[in-house]
Amino acid sequence: MAEADDVRAISDLLFDYAARIDSGDLEGVAALFDTSTYRTEGTDVVLTGASEVLAAQRHIVRLYDGTPRTHHNITNLRVVIGADGVSAEAHSYYSVVFAGPGDEPRTILTGRYDDAFEKTDGRWRFVDRLIHLDQVGDLRGHLHLDRLGLDGVDG
Repeated sequence: MAEADDVRAISDLLFDYAARIDSGDLEGVAALFDTSTYRTEGTDVVLTGASEVLAAQRHIVRLYDGTPRTHHNITNLRVVIGADGVSAEAHSYYSVVFAGPGDEPRTILTGRYDDAFEKTDGRWRFVDRLIHLDQVGDLRGHLHLDRLGLDGVDG
């Protein structure tokens, strides 16, 4: 596989994540992290594997008729394939737009993803995701903040 094909395959994994989370496919999101770690900067929580990622998503993400009513935009994507050809890193920006029932769409979160990948049996997969929360707005409609011990927090 040419390096351009590797870059495209890894890019597709990031875009697939956005499509799955926005459609409410929490099982599909978790499947992307089947054998990886999933972390958020500033916390000590390290989720490992699909079952832990799925449990966390189900616990904190609010769904409205099956979807979280979000739109994840991934931009400024840089993919670096390792010299070994079977490891890679990706760095990207994200923004999350949310519109609750009857609400106007608004950006509620921006940040960065630092991802690590490995190629196994010719396919790329996540090894680690570190989420950076750079600008945090009002997350009450998107997340169950009370379940995170943040009841009453506006953002």
